[in-house]
Amino acid sequence: MSAEMKYNPADVGLYANPQGIIPEEIKQTPNDRLVHLLTQASLSIDLASDSNPELAKAKRLVEQAKAIIDGYDAYVTKYSSPAPPIVDVMWKKGFEHDWGKVFREGKTQNRLIPEMSAGSYEGVVLQHLAKLSNAKNILEIGMFTGTTTVSLALVPSVHKVVALEFEPYLLDHNLPNFQKAGVADKIDVRIGKALDSLDILEAEGASFDMVFIDADKPSYIKYLERIVDSPTLLAKRGFFAADNVVCKAAPWCPDSVYMSAKALHEFNVAVRNRSDVEVVMLPIEDGISIIRRKGE
Repeated sequence: MSAEMKYNPADVGLYANPQGIIPEEIKQTPNDRLVHLLTQASLSIDLASDSNPELAKAKRLVEQAKAIIDGYDAYVTKYSSPAPPIVDVMWKKGFEHDWGKVFREGKTQNRLIPEMSAGSYEGVVLQHLAKLSNAKNILEIGMFTGTTTVSLALVPSVHKVVALEFEPYLLDHNLPNFQKAGVADKIDVRIGKALDSLDILEAEGASFDMVFIDADKPSYIKYLERIVDSPTLLAKRGFFAADNVVCKAAPWCPDSVYMSAKALHEFNVAVRNRSDVEVVMLPIEDGISIIRRKGE
């Protein structure tokens, strides 16, 4: 990495890491990470003697394994229903936006990175979950660029999506896209600490059929406990979808680059050990756990 590419931890806010790796270079799913490792293995074989037939065989096997895993995400995306066009536009704009500049100018409290935005395929998955459950009121904890917010609001059965977001900048950033999608009237963005917003929503008598959690990872368990223990916030037969629960495979194959792995593993353990909920972890993108009250 060149001197020009190195980041000062102060510049990248909460997303700095001890290795000085640029946040945008961090792999986003276990498949991405595996492709990266296989690529490195293939390059290492190239550096060894190519006269060794066993090395040549190893090279072919590595390249075959890489082709299998590298094409997986693209294949399931291609043969799933497409996301609404506005979602693809929002996702692309999110990657083009200069979040580092926004942070340095003091417009956000944390240095946000484009990979925090869920892609179009995950939006389609969430839409199907909402349709299958006939969800009418949805709570989203962590909005960022609003790709999942819009995806869920576009589901005909959905009446309201309440999005909890810590960064005020993101409301102004996302509102034009909400309006362009024609769903601004179905989206209620609450700015502030999520736990405080949950207190307010409970006082208002709010109840949700679906809760999507994709926010600060150490607080996942706090959000789930607060909602499950509430007499009103989670509707009868309501459910959670918690994102990033496999965290690039780091919970079982650690790498210090993936700083959220410990918090997400602790969340997974806590959910699995609760006697009042049941959970199924799905290998979608970076992992999604579907969590329901037991017996409903």
